[in-house]
Amino acid sequence: MKIPSLTKPALALVAALACLCAPVRASTVFWDSAFNDLLFDSNGNPLDTSFSFEIGTFGSFVPTYGNVDQWAANWKVMDRAYDPDLNGWNATEQFFVGTVDHQIDGTSSSLDANPGDIFAQDEIVYLWVYNSKSIVPSSEWALVTDGTSVGDSLDGADWLIPDPADTGGSYNWHLSDANTAVIGGANDDRGPGAYNATPLDFSLQTAVVPEPGSAFLLFAAAAAHLIRRARHLTRATML
Repeated sequence: MKIPSLTKPALALVAALACLCAPVRASTVFWDSAFNDLLFDSNGNPLDTSFSFEIGTFGSFVPTYGNVDQWAANWKVMDRAYDPDLNGWNATEQFFVGTVDHQIDGTSSSLDANPGDIFAQDEIVYLWVYNSKSIVPSSEWALVTDGTSVGDSLDGADWLIPDPADTGGSYNWHLSDANTAVIGGANDDRGPGAYNATPLDFSLQTAVVPEPGSAFLLFAAAAAHLIRRARHLTRATML
């Protein structure tokens, strides 16, 4: 009597369970810069192979120039591009590119992401460019985002985490749409930071990372200046 083989049914059951357990893709995000883009460091030199590019979010934490020492602890990496070209960063041709799936459970498909990090709908997405996340004299950063859809490219999407229920959706986050810089600069709009050269035209420029104490003092000085100016304007109005 022929004994039926259990191998095929068992394999089918394992495959079905694997499909049920695997995260389901909600939507795909394409993020990039232009080919032969204008990507500079604080000295006005093209970014080299020491730099990495990450997209991600800070959750409820709000990054400012005055709290740079807290960024790394609150940062959630969604995807990363770095040298060599196979990993998304081509320093010779000066462009970076990445593709990542936003899973239906809110996680990222990227191997560079923490599997436990959840990217909730409408969290603000930032591009963090750095040669080191350590705050040392040689570190340079740019942290930029697309703060408004005004002037965005035709296929560009707002830099916000999409709805996880949007299965099959597709989003393009282009560096050319970035218009807000927390440190460094994007698209000819230079934000806070120390620069030794200031090219007129640039798509992105990194800045020297301030030590936490100096950043706080600069932030406080700027705030004090604004307060004094507001008081002066108020007095002038009353006269």
